[in-house]
Amino acid sequence: MSSARIKSSPNNRLSAIKDALLAAHEDAKRLSCSSLHRMPEFFMAMRVADYFATHFTNFGYRLEAQVKRTFEESDIRDSDIARLLTEPDLRPDGRFDLVLRTGKRGRTAHILEFKRGDSTRGMINDIRRLAKVSRHAGRHSLKTNYLVLTRRCPPEVDTIDRLIERLDTALEKAGLSDLVVTLDHSAPQSPFLNHDHEPVANRGFQIVILEIQG
Repeated sequence: MSSARIKSSPNNRLSAIKDALLAAHEDAKRLSCSSLHRMPEFFMAMRVADYFATHFTNFGYRLEAQVKRTFEESDIRDSDIARLLTEPDLRPDGRFDLVLRTGKRGRTAHILEFKRGDSTRGMINDIRRLAKVSRHAGRHSLKTNYLVLTRRCPPEVDTIDRLIERLDTALEKAGLSDLVVTLDHSAPQSPFLNHDHEPVANRGFQIVILEIQG
């Protein structure tokens, strides 16, 4: 089993997040009579965490990881940690949805945040938070972090270009136009369920992964 595991790389991580959530969607349909976009955010975080721990050579994880502890277990310099902890949206007792850890000492490797929906304000708030970490990480692995979300879309039409245009505009307005953001996404998935868990005609959803580098 160990010989079949893969090493971490940017492409491998993006593919792994998407594969983990596509599998989670199938399980949500089969076991919960639901759909990934209706499942709680912690369900997405748990499935991605387990996928990385199972398929990669050297990843562990921490769920609902405390911000201060995450930084203290990283390779970020003490002076940068002190500065980060003064940021209002990075309060010491705050939490990250999922932190991937590596090595025998469990050093912080990557931070992942999960959300349902693609509201511009919500995305920018999370991107800004992760970008602050990325920019203080130097050459260490925490330079790369992830925002993972589900979004509504037509059932058979890829509308990701509209999201990219909206995101580019929002990043510029937020003063984050120099940020390196790589986007990956799934094909449209079904069913799309309303609040009563009833299928909605002519509606699907996508998994979207934003890789953020300072």
